[in-house]
Amino acid sequence: MNELIVNADGTVTTVGDAGSVSGIIADAVEAATIPAERDIDGNETKAAIVPDADTLMVEVTAEDLKTHEWRLPKAREERLEDIRAARNAKLFELDDEANQALTGRPGVRSVEDVEAARQVLRDLPPVAEAALAKLGDTDAISDYDPLA
Repeated sequence: MNELIVNADGTVTTVGDAGSVSGIIADAVEAATIPAERDIDGNETKAAIVPDADTLMVEVTAEDLKTHEWRLPKAREERLEDIRAARNAKLFELDDEANQALTGRPGVRSVEDVEAARQVLRDLPPVAEAALAKLGDTDAISDYDPLA
């Protein structure tokens, strides 16, 4: 079974059969440690600064990961990026529709209607960001779709 580690930046590390949680955490602590400073004779002038492991990453269950305070901001950020990408694709489609409307092609919405739809899409990111901020688990964040 794969263990999960949530990193302080909200990313997730999945530990498979080839590694161990304690080994990964120990490596992270070592990498984040600021070495001691020494004078020319090798005497320590400033002690090494070793961070607490639980400030870098912690092991979590899949269920705990859904609501972990480090994971939620990253999940919101990732979902907002997905929403922006979908919005941008729809804006591109509306650009084509607007061009068709300008040529007077029958069966196409008016330029004003297309522009109104574009404005709704342009206004979407702050609305989506506010809605995502209210969601308290990654399942709800993933399911949120303001474009549906």
